[in-house]
Amino acid sequence: MFTKTKIFISSVAQDSLRPLRESMWEILHELGHEPMLFERNFGAWEIHTNPVQKCIECVRESDAFLLFISNKAGTFYKESQRTVTHMELIEACARRKTILVFVDSAVKAEYFAKAKAIIEEYIEACKAETSSFPKASEIVTALRSADLSSQVDPYVWFLLHDIVGRSIYFEDLNLAVAPDWKVYFSDLLRRGIQLMPFKDAIETNERQLDQHEHFYDILTNVIPIVNIAGFRSLKAFLETFQRSVTGDVVEYDYGFVKEPVGSFGDCSAVTLYEFQNDRMVVMEKTGSATGEDYYLLDNKDSFVALTYSNPEPDDQVFFKESNCTFYFCLRLPNHVMTFHLPCGPEWNTDKFMASKDSVIRVIIDKNALAFEFARMLIGGMQHGN
Repeated sequence: MFTKTKIFISSVAQDSLRPLRESMWEILHELGHEPMLFERNFGAWEIHTNPVQKCIECVRESDAFLLFISNKAGTFYKESQRTVTHMELIEACARRKTILVFVDSAVKAEYFAKAKAIIEEYIEACKAETSSFPKASEIVTALRSADLSSQVDPYVWFLLHDIVGRSIYFEDLNLAVAPDWKVYFSDLLRRGIQLMPFKDAIETNERQLDQHEHFYDILTNVIPIVNIAGFRSLKAFLETFQRSVTGDVVEYDYGFVKEPVGSFGDCSAVTLYEFQNDRMVVMEKTGSATGEDYYLLDNKDSFVALTYSNPEPDDQVFFKESNCTFYFCLRLPNHVMTFHLPCGPEWNTDKFMASKDSVIRVIIDKNALAFEFARMLIGGMQHGN
């Protein structure tokens, strides 16, 4: 039985692409599929509906994503640092849709001949100077002064660079000589694409949640006024937290869409260091931890020393590429507690540098209760005896 395929047709709303969008809708419709096009079947909505969110929802409902790129970029959202079309693509990638990209042949040629190298050189220069990746708006600003075609919006080069970085192949698009689209899509989509529906796997029991919150309120009020002289077994204490801290998927939040960039696993080790004079001295460690017995505070290679010496007393996350591990350092008044979180092979220093804020947010959100409980208990030791 032939399976209809929902195909989202995406492009900037520029006049030169309008005939192509219209004809593509007709062709796909004639082939028995369900094309989704703003002008035809999802562009009319209530006044209170956010148009960007509506487009993202339609991408989410589709089975395949068809993108046409010419020389215009479309509306850029400063907070998201992305255009609408780009966010649609990100959503399609995040949902693992079948993605087909066609790029104006002249634009494609100039990207590979000139723009690609310019972007890469600018990114490397920013990394060397600031130890961070530049924002999209910064890259676009740099591209404006580059020796590139003035007929092409600079953001288009950035979009193409992202597509290449995602290992998405794109084909030439020649608006003057249209290919036989019917034959192309007939062969490609005849089989149809089965959409696996996503289901929400989490159901909240309100009664248990109320009990949990009530118990947590009791703990937060009682522990700060209790003197903790020590632990019968500090190693067993740390091992309990090692088992409690778990992994998750890291997503980059663009505002309208979220994109998974990698994952990290359950905690494999925990260390607890205490400040003594001019150094951080190990009190106990568990699991695969192999740290030194102490680190001087001026040791720039020690995550523990860097965290404790930071003038801003915040929790920090570090990444070591040699063993592909995140190190989440919990900053306490006289201690640093470090959680080792092994991560997937997709991570490298560049990816971590570009996603650091997202990494620390996910680690904290996933394990907020465990970290807060550890903070209260270790903090309580400061008042013992």
